[in-house]
Amino acid sequence: MPSRALIYALACLLLLPGMSHAGVVRVELRSRQTFGSYERLIGRVYFAIDPTHASNRAIVDVALAPRTAEGLVEFSSDLLLFRPLDPRASTGAMLLEVVNRGRDQSLILMNGARQRSLAPEDWDLGDRFALERGFTLAFLGWQFDVQPAQGLTFDAPVVRVDGPVRASYVSLGTEQRNEFGLFYCTQGTPQTTARLTYRPGLVEEATVVPRDRWRFGATGCSVQVDGGFTQGLYEVVYEGHVSPVAGLGLAALRDFTAYMKHGPSSDVLRDTPTPVTRALGFGYSQSARLLRDFVRDGFNADEQGRQVFDGLFVASAGAGGGSFNHRFAMPGQAGNSVLSILRPVDIPPFTDAALLARATAARVVPKIFYTFTSTEYWARAGSLTHTTEAGSSDEDFAPTSRLYFMAGTAHASGPLPGQGRDPFFRHDLNFAQQRWIMRALLVALDAWVSDGTAPPPSRYPRLSREELVARDGVQFPPVPSLPFPAWMPRVWRLDFGADFARAGIIANEPPRVGTEYRVLVPQVDADGNDLAGIRPPELAVPLGTYTGWNLTNPSLQPLGYLAGLVGAFSPFPRDETARAQSEDSRRSIAARYRDKADYEAQMTRAVGALVAERFVLSEDVASVMRWAGAVWDAVVPAR
Repeated sequence: MPSRALIYALACLLLLPGMSHAGVVRVELRSRQTFGSYERLIGRVYFAIDPTHASNRAIVDVALAPRTAEGLVEFSSDLLLFRPLDPRASTGAMLLEVVNRGRDQSLILMNGARQRSLAPEDWDLGDRFALERGFTLAFLGWQFDVQPAQGLTFDAPVVRVDGPVRASYVSLGTEQRNEFGLFYCTQGTPQTTARLTYRPGLVEEATVVPRDRWRFGATGCSVQVDGGFTQGLYEVVYEGHVSPVAGLGLAALRDFTAYMKHGPSSDVLRDTPTPVTRALGFGYSQSARLLRDFVRDGFNADEQGRQVFDGLFVASAGAGGGSFNHRFAMPGQAGNSVLSILRPVDIPPFTDAALLARATAARVVPKIFYTFTSTEYWARAGSLTHTTEAGSSDEDFAPTSRLYFMAGTAHASGPLPGQGRDPFFRHDLNFAQQRWIMRALLVALDAWVSDGTAPPPSRYPRLSREELVARDGVQFPPVPSLPFPAWMPRVWRLDFGADFARAGIIANEPPRVGTEYRVLVPQVDADGNDLAGIRPPELAVPLGTYTGWNLTNPSLQPLGYLAGLVGAFSPFPRDETARAQSEDSRRSIAARYRDKADYEAQMTRAVGALVAERFVLSEDVASVMRWAGAVWDAVVPAR
């Protein structure tokens, strides 16, 4: 006789009646397990949409996609969902994380999780912070090029179209190779017009590599160059023929969220005493940039015109969007600062008012928290979100939005000193934590959405207060162990062709480069730490300088590269003798704190102030203090 578990599993794989709602046509549950006070559901969500519906016309090439007999376009997403078992523990709020290249970020950033593998059954919840707060946690695949071993996947149809495709390769001139891969294969076509160019820097004149010196690989998925590579940038432009309908990933996020809020109560994900009544979206870095595009392109209204996300937590996006919804999209590309050269990432509109234009017209404006680390100013053109494009004056955010700048933090944090150093970077990595501030902000965002409790005011540097300056206006102190960079990544106006903004079709590869945007960065104090914004515990009671930038291989300077998305940490001199010997302008640790107990006493007061401002939760104070003690022990070695 079949086991009850087997019967249940088989039933979940059948088309469940009544499952069709908006774009969701069925959900297949592959696993449903209980873990203490919550349950975990793993499955696949299947969608079908009408490509002629007004809400779907922003999806590039959806009109060309294969259709069912009913005239619908089909696609599907991996789903991972956690929810409290006790209905009394659920608040009716869903936190949907837009996964970053198939992987979670919220569990790592806010819960302290450490993932063992990217298989959904292995995802660790850390301290279960959001679940303990009564959230349903959902993770949905949306990116067509993620493979099963890389995390949550998304299956999009492809269309046969022709158009230019560009692949780039940055060489340090030291690698022993003569081949680089292509995102889109050539499909076996002759490629008689393909062209490979080389240039030593980002805006230098390109030199054409003679055609008899290079070729496409046997599979059509790589480029081979005779004699290998010289230090610099190689770009091949060739003809593409098969493109996924990448923008359907945006529709998947829209329609799944609408289904969770409004779907039939008998459906498998809605059959609970406390179904989802409000939805918050979370994205970090790439997936936060996707959320900016999601709102900009009108996806926060479902097919019935109802609001999709009630609140959005857009973390570390900077000013960027992404290569998410155009022909021959490359969603993993992230901008010049990480050597994704001249991609449609840092392109307007940048400001809140422009991003919200469609949502405002449709009356579906979500409450939005934007958060920045210092790296968003240095490597993600963050200042353009709140200045004019000329960088000449401040621009305000909508009343429904806030920007919280976590001063001195880095986009990607590193280990404490003494716990390993990456030789690729010149300086120790910045280890300042976003965790406790982000936890408090999530609680504040949900309160704003659920009962109208106003959140703390925005905290970010402004031109009018001289807190935001050009790179050469930063008053960085003399620190021999941490020289100030003489350059930073640059951002230009880019022309991808007349049909790009309207139809998502690129004609110019590479794009025509126009005038440069004026990108600004935070001013610093006498210690080299950011002046404006929320000062996390590490900066409130500092033991060193925390930056949003680092340095790496000097051969990458012509490409405007600092060190990607990491920051640097330089400890203060231990005492005044060490300060004099090193000619360091910063006060020593001994001049600031009598001992560890004095440091911890000052930290207690600083953390109390953050609690009062609602930037740290009272329940997290003990954890913050343990972390502060660990920082002291790592930075100030025992005598």
